Order: sequence, then structure tokens, then C-alpha cells
Amino acid sequence: MHELSHYLFCLLARVRVYKVKLFQFGQLAGYVEHDEPENFNQAFLISFGPLIINTAAAMILFSQLRPPYHYLQLLYLWLGIVIGLHAIPSSGDARALFDTANNKIKKNPFVIFGYPFVLILYILNIFKRLHIDIVYVGVLFYLARFYL
Repeated sequence: MHELSHYLFCLLARVRVYKVKLFQFGQLAGYVEHDEPENFNQAFLISFGPLIINTAAAMILFSQLRPPYHYLQLLYLWLGIVIGLHAIPSSGDARALFDTANNKIKKNPFVIFGYPFVLILYILNIFKRLHIDIVYVGVLFYLARFYL
């Protein structure tokens, strides 16, 4: 779902995609090879795509949990947890956004306002080592169950 989100936002931002690997066994579970975005907005959308799509998908799945519970509800719960755990963009996503910001700042000085978002991605990745992604999924579960 994480890589599919990147791919969908590449299509949305009209950035040419060369290769997509949604899942594989090994160190790198998946990837999307694409052109360098022409502007920072495209890079922002591509980098933050998993946060947007995975969060929405997890919340939709969590909102479907209603008694009486049965096997399909367990599937919704499991999928919501798994998808939510991969919502936080990777450090590679942060690095790509940082590189694009550095390359585009000469053409558009307003790109400087994008650096805090890059910092947020790096901080989230540091917190992932402390399992903040589990807390994030818990918050999504709570919000979806009580507000959707």
C-alpha cells in the first residue's frame, strides 16, 4: 500500500514512472522509480502520499468494525493495522524531498517553507525506532471508531 500510494501520487502529479515493485522479499520491500519532479509540490505529494492514503485506508477499515464481530471484521482490523503501520513515509522519502527542495530553491525561494515538512519526516523516522507507528495506528483506531 505504501508503494502504491507513491505510484498513485506520481500519476496524480504527472511524474513519469519507470518501474514499480509493490512487494518483494529482502532488505528493500518495494520501490517506485520515477523522474525527478519538476517542482517541490510534486515531490511533496509523492513523498507524503503514503501518509495520506494509508491513513485514510486504515481509518476506513477501522470504521467498519461493528458488533457482532466475525471473521471479516478481523480481516478489516488486521488490514487496518498493517496499512496504518506503513503510513509514515520512509527516510528515503524524506531524503528525496530534501534533495528536491535543495535543487528547486534557486528557482523558487518559497521552497524554504517546505523544509519543516522534510524535518517532520526525519523526526517521524527517528520516532519509528521507538515504535511511534504503533501509537499512530492506535490513534487512528480510536478516531475511526468514535468519529467515523
